[in-house]
Amino acid sequence: FYIVFEGEEGQDAGGLLREWYVIISREIFNPNYALFKSSPGDRVTYTINDFSHINSNHLCYFKFVGRVIAKAIYDNKLLECYFTRSFYKHILAKLVKHQDMESEDYEFYKGLDFLLENKVSDLGYDLTFSTEIQEFGVTEVRDLIPDGRNVIVTDQNKADYIRLVCQMKMTGAIRKQLAAFLEGFYDII
Repeated sequence: FYIVFEGEEGQDAGGLLREWYVIISREIFNPNYALFKSSPGDRVTYTINDFSHINSNHLCYFKFVGRVIAKAIYDNKLLECYFTRSFYKHILAKLVKHQDMESEDYEFYKGLDFLLENKVSDLGYDLTFSTEIQEFGVTEVRDLIPDGRNVIVTDQNKADYIRLVCQMKMTGAIRKQLAAFLEGFYDII
């Protein structure tokens, strides 16, 4: 890249390119675009906003963002952003694990940890292989396995439930956005 800011004098000896990356990274993570959200686990890292589809061009934007981030890495430039551990794992094509949920949603992670270390009966309610998704005030039940809303989680299958609910939250809910981002990213790297 050779960067020139309109209406400004100066030659790009690296400083303008660095400034451009800072400006574009701020815009990429601007909450008004609804592409990324800060992780509720730490409020410092970013993850894909699963509601980004409210922006009709969101998949094109994710492809562009993937290219920008890959180009920044290629150019050895820092961006003013950090991603969740699961997002980095997606870039590296590594499987996410329930421990990765800690940086995504700490409260949810602690609940999964409680479930893993205790008996399902200690929860005080029946848990099924499904999860509720809140989207624009509407609650939808999504099955983690076929007919999952009718399959009870037991002490014998709770590890499967934890794996599946983490896969759904960290991968399945953002599958299209992630695919577009990775397509752009691997166009460059």
